Amino acid sequence: MKIYHHIPEHKDLFVNPVVTIGNFDGVHLGHRKILSALLKKAREKSGDPVVITFSSHPRKVLNPEHPIKIITTSDEKVNAIYNFGIPNIILLNFTRQMAEMHAIDFYNEILIGKLDAKYLVIGYDHAFGKNREGNFDFLADLAASTGVEITKIEEEDRYEHPVSSTWIRKEIESGNITVANKLLGWRYTLSGAVVEGKGRGRQLGFPTANVHPLHQEKIIPGDGVYAVRIFLEDGTKKSGMLNIGHNPTFSGETRTIEANIFDFNEMIYDSILTLEFHERIRGEIKFNSKEELMRQLDKDRSSVTKLLNTHHD
Repeated sequence: MKIYHHIPEHKDLFVNPVVTIGNFDGVHLGHRKILSALLKKAREKSGDPVVITFSSHPRKVLNPEHPIKIITTSDEKVNAIYNFGIPNIILLNFTRQMAEMHAIDFYNEILIGKLDAKYLVIGYDHAFGKNREGNFDFLADLAASTGVEITKIEEEDRYEHPVSSTWIRKEIESGNITVANKLLGWRYTLSGAVVEGKGRGRQLGFPTANVHPLHQEKIIPGDGVYAVRIFLEDGTKKSGMLNIGHNPTFSGETRTIEANIFDFNEMIYDSILTLEFHERIRGEIKFNSKEELMRQLDKDRSSVTKLLNTHHD
């Protein structure tokens, strides 16, 4: 993998470069359609495939008063793009100066001037530059005069709608993780450190690891009980069930993320867990007693075990 944190200064760094640009949050099915086309074009033209993306979401700069939750961290996004088969990734820090750059200047100075791009692969709704000037029509006109070949990738539809990061964020936040995973093409993950909790799970016979997310910008799925795979810090994979919510049975006020790891009873405070979400099995419920809650947890464990046994990794 070759990651560049600035636009390379040497035109000969890439051979016959085939370039795409985008934020690629989630690296979802729509993005993968673009990446597939990028790789195909690179093979056809014996060129190097190059992805230009950003270390933070542009909206963080453009609309700081309305911070956006992200699907993938910078590292997760880069790894997903690389694992798809793209070895050359330019990961830029999106700044106010970049936001003010006109599309024609970005095209002439960066895409042509520094990268010497020969081919561009662009999503149907992508636009870059100040006021989103650099849409497909704009690029098509420029490409005709500069000899650059441009390929437009049409939308990837699911459930009769184009797949988008915005749609996926809404599904995750609503707890519709099954739909979100289908749109992503992979299972949503969340990593966090294990912190000390109130110990209620152990008293109920279902000890939990209280997980504090490492990245505060990541989306936390909607409240409820989930079937999850849990990756320990040493890479060990376990099955488990996860509760997200306020523990209404105990009149909780703080939203928590608590993982009951099946067949596991070690102390793992301060270690890092990665939660892989498979399906939400129910919403959060306020029970009339601890005994009623315990009976439901037994049912939940059976449901989760059965579900995960049908899911192939």
